[in-house]
Amino acid sequence: MELMQWFFMGVLFTLSVFALSYLSTIVRLQWYTWGALITGVILVLFGFGWAGASFLEGYPQSGSLALILFSGTGVVLMLLTWRHLVAPALKKQSNS
Repeated sequence: MELMQWFFMGVLFTLSVFALSYLSTIVRLQWYTWGALITGVILVLFGFGWAGASFLEGYPQSGSLALILFSGTGVVLMLLTWRHLVAPALKKQSNS
């Protein structure tokens, strides 16, 4: 079970790298936008890793807290970055 968790985290990491590299070919973004997106991805993966390890070790409260604090913060950061920085850049590029 533990090996499967790390395998899926590797798959998620690879998919996120491919998604960000595809986004870089579509639109030109500022450095702080990339920083926020990459930080969000790292926070989500860190929260999943922490939660999986905590659940396997028998500490479900720690795993749940990691999902809320780290992964939740990462998802909110990525959503706000997308909505306020990436989407307007995509819209501006498609109009020109």
